Amino acid sequence: MFFNCPFYGIFNVIPESLSSLDGKSFNIKEKVFFVNSQSAWFVLAILLLMAIWWATEAIPVAVTALIPLALFPILDITSFQESAAPFADKNIYLFLGGFILALGIESSGLHKRMALKMIITMGTNGATLVGSFMLVAALLSMFVMNTSTTLMLLPIGLAVCTVVAETIPNISDQQQRHFDTALMLGIAYAATIGGMSTIIGTAPNIVFVQFMNNQFGIDISFFDWMKIGVPVASVMLFFAWIILTNIHFLHLSHYQVIQK
Repeated sequence: MFFNCPFYGIFNVIPESLSSLDGKSFNIKEKVFFVNSQSAWFVLAILLLMAIWWATEAIPVAVTALIPLALFPILDITSFQESAAPFADKNIYLFLGGFILALGIESSGLHKRMALKMIITMGTNGATLVGSFMLVAALLSMFVMNTSTTLMLLPIGLAVCTVVAETIPNISDQQQRHFDTALMLGIAYAATIGGMSTIIGTAPNIVFVQFMNNQFGIDISFFDWMKIGVPVASVMLFFAWIILTNIHFLHLSHYQVIQK
């Protein structure tokens, strides 16, 4: 009861009705999930339990994700059909397709071939070498998770940094540090920016599409998202490259590096 008092006071000052985007009024109190209900506390307890198990990995992560499917019907929070419906959402299968694509790219070594081909084609100096890695990272993260893209390209980037340090005899420690920083930051930034281009690029995109569909009935298709996401990501990627190469610019001949 003590913890319910603040929520009860806040709930009492909420107006009876508000106007929606289309001008229609609705009773907001009917939309509020009472925090003093038994179901609400059950949901909070399950949320905390799942958070702890996800953080500690006491049981497999996939098993933890299925806890609501089992406990919600048992605790009479929702029916089994309502609990299972989110697991069969079309966006979940879209996300699953992205994971399968990521596994295919990683197992086939496509990301390595793309990176090496881009380096050979564009990597003639420090700025273009950083730009080539950023372009590959952005392209991959359009269909692969940002973190997965970064993990794929990070070993290649570290290898390039090592080869540059061993191959270029006149490079100073400061120049090497600037180049390493620009390359590592470029991969990370480009992976994040590229993830904005498609729905499956990153998890928040899926959540946003589902929210717009559930709350406002707006269905955003894969190509509808790309019409906005690709131009915005392209502009952001260009400016990120300009900023990185202006701050950590290093003009070097990388012909020996590419050959090696």
